[in-house]
Amino acid sequence: MNYMNDFPELQQQYAPSHPKRHRRRWKWVVLILIILGIAGGVAFKYLTQANQIFTGDKNIFARIGNLLLSPDKELIGESNGQINILLMGIGGPGHEGALLTDTMLVANINIQTNEVVLTNIPRDFMVDLPKYRLQKINAAYAYAERDNPGTGGEAAIDEIEAVTGLEIPYYAVIDFKGFVKGVDDVGGLDITIDRTFTDAFYPDYKNGYLAPVTFTKGPEHMNGERALIFARSRKGNNNEGSDFARSERQKKILVAFKEKVFALKLNDLKTLNNLLGAFTDNFRTNMEPHELKRLTDLGSKIQEQSVYSFSLEPDGELVCSALIDLATGKPPVPIAVPPTPTPPPAGGPTPTPSPSPSPTPTPEEEPELDNPSTTAYVVIPCVGKTLADIHTHLKDSIYFAKLKKESAIVEIQNSTGKTGLANSLFGTLTNLGFEIKFTSFTGKVPLEQSIIYDNSHGGKPNTLEYLNSNYKLTISDVNYTGSTADFVIILGKDAL
Repeated sequence: MNYMNDFPELQQQYAPSHPKRHRRRWKWVVLILIILGIAGGVAFKYLTQANQIFTGDKNIFARIGNLLLSPDKELIGESNGQINILLMGIGGPGHEGALLTDTMLVANINIQTNEVVLTNIPRDFMVDLPKYRLQKINAAYAYAERDNPGTGGEAAIDEIEAVTGLEIPYYAVIDFKGFVKGVDDVGGLDITIDRTFTDAFYPDYKNGYLAPVTFTKGPEHMNGERALIFARSRKGNNNEGSDFARSERQKKILVAFKEKVFALKLNDLKTLNNLLGAFTDNFRTNMEPHELKRLTDLGSKIQEQSVYSFSLEPDGELVCSALIDLATGKPPVPIAVPPTPTPPPAGGPTPTPSPSPSPTPTPEEEPELDNPSTTAYVVIPCVGKTLADIHTHLKDSIYFAKLKKESAIVEIQNSTGKTGLANSLFGTLTNLGFEIKFTSFTGKVPLEQSIIYDNSHGGKPNTLEYLNSNYKLTISDVNYTGSTADFVIILGKDAL
């Protein structure tokens, strides 16, 4: 079976202003000037350092000029109501696979509704890179940056655009050291942990693992290192090992950091100077200062409850995981490896070895670029699906993200007596974040019409809208007292 039937697509390369009050404009300009170090007689040193943050060949004085003259110039995509930014995290110097992108989030900012969707792109998504053929998508930045420093961001954007179908004009990348120092410089972050979990396989900085790390449900004040572990953890128990759970945690970190930065005072020179130092060597973006200023103005209108998480993690329907031979694009031929025999009990018979199972796809740790693995765990469109299907799916990412956030419990009863009907109609809803419970019909007479009871009392409106729009259901005006589920659906004869 050839999983690469769609991957030729991956080879393709992919206003009016809103014046603010002058006081607000100049306050922001003063903040930028302080950040850039025009204070204390060390102007040139800090200006030079600050300019390293921005890619391109403009000098810092030209950038300040644009900030002064065009502080409210619209961003690319703003006239269409949506701004897309690729956010990336890398290990940085001292880490294995230092340039491989550990995190790839596309921030979709809807300026009409003031909502943001953070879409997590699995780092294992397989793409066809120019010069390097089949690779995981997290290698796009690394190979380009290694071969031609300063081009990694654009290379990553090309591949992400091919996978998502989105136009992404901007990117920002930060390494672990800059992240940790930035969080510490603002005094740490206050995070509410949704559920207790432990990660027993969090990597240390010596190609091994830390002692099991536990996060306990409830509020916690995190320093930079603790926040990094919280954001990066991939092997947590209690349903915290998924890409979606990870993107939810990263969302919490981003929102908390934004609130801390927005709360900075203009006279807090020490903190501003420390942040500049943290970002000079560890942060890069193709956004210009005036564009960052505009983004800050737009971001100030966005509330925490309007930031949503979404993930392209494997669901078995649209996106699948597989073991692939990167040289051929096909599944590898399983190699039978005899299991280590178990010593027989004293005086007992020698046990018969069981046959070795075929390899099971599991996420793996990233290798160095110079030593790529031929066989790799990857994420790809499922058989029969294409990138075009993923593009269509992502057009509704805000809708699906809202469903995930509500995480409704839906109980299904089947009054028709037809075996398998409920599962055939509602079984795939788990991919949208629903918890589905199939229970026995408690009535005696089959219903003529399918009915839905809203036990959430209107508390999960997006779920109710989705169910009512996609299924033929009559909404009851009373609750279903015999269930603790958010919604109870009883299938009637009209569902046959």
